[in-house]
Formats: sequence, C-alpha cells, structure tokens
Amino acid sequence: MPKYLFLTGTNTDVGKTFIGTKLIKELNKKYNYLAFKPIETGCRKKGSKLIPADSSKYHSILSKVMTLDALNPFRFVPPVSPYLAIKRARKRIYIKDYCEKLKMISKDAPVLLEGAGGAFSPLALDGLNIDLMKMIKSINILQKKNDMDNLKEIKKYTDIPIVNYTKISDIKTIKNKINKIL
Repeated sequence: MPKYLFLTGTNTDVGKTFIGTKLIKELNKKYNYLAFKPIETGCRKKGSKLIPADSSKYHSILSKVMTLDALNPFRFVPPVSPYLAIKRARKRIYIKDYCEKLKMISKDAPVLLEGAGGAFSPLALDGLNIDLMKMIKSINILQKKNDMDNLKEIKKYTDIPIVNYTKISDIKTIKNKINKIL
C-alpha cells in the first residue's frame, strides 16, 4: 500500500469526506491507515475550540489511534477557501507546514489525506492541493462529479498516479484500483 493517498474533488460537497471515511474503514480491514485533513474552514465554535465537521467524521473512526488536533491541525470559522481564511486571520501557513505536521503523524503508518477543494484549489499561502500532492509523492484519488476534465488537467502538471472515480458507492472498486497502481 502507498504511504500517502490524496483525496481531491472539485467543489464543496462532492463527496470527498463521504468517500474518505468509507475508504479508511475499507483500507483498515488490512492496513492501519491514518487520516489527515491539513486545514478545514467553516468550523463551528464551541467555547474556545473550533469543531471541524469533516475532520470530526474521520476522528470518530480513528479516535483510538490519533487526536483530532493531529488529524486536523489548522482550523478556521469562515466558510471560505483556505487561502482566504489564512489571509483574513493574518496567519502564515505554507505547504511545508502541512508536510511537517504530516511527518509527525505518519512515521510508520500510511495516511489518507483529504484536500480542500480540487487539485488546483489554494491550500496555503504558497501553494495548491497539487503542490502538496507532488511534494509528498502521493497517489491522487480524484472525485469527478461534473463536466470538467480534471483528470486531463492534472496530468498536464504531474505524473502522480491517479485513481479516478465518479460513483461514491463502490469503495472496493476504488481500493482495487489503488492496489493495481502499486
């Protein structure tokens, strides 16, 4: 199994978290995958804490093996792009910051990462989801639910192996496609 699987899909509510949580459950029948969602916006405030909706779904599956803070280190309230949330909060968060956090949790374990938006969505002040994918040499799991040819576009910029899917119901097929890449 690959060290890093990166789940991406253009737009909000296309099913990244839905497929990611199902995939974690399926992969963990044989492997011990962790999850990592480096940044989440649109978090709800509960006292002094920010509660991330998507990351909390992964955490409910993995709470015995990792903390929510390790799974999702950067959180913001406004439901805007990560880049805009970072700028508005006057923070300095770069792709290397995500890599450092990822290395801390992934010492011996493979990790499923969920990006924010599509491959070309801004993820930090200095880069996009695809920049993080390339830096960590992940296999990209691409959710295609619209008329855009995301697969063709991604292939213009990188030779990262890509598993493309359109149906969010067949997790075993996605897992088999991942296994074929190896």
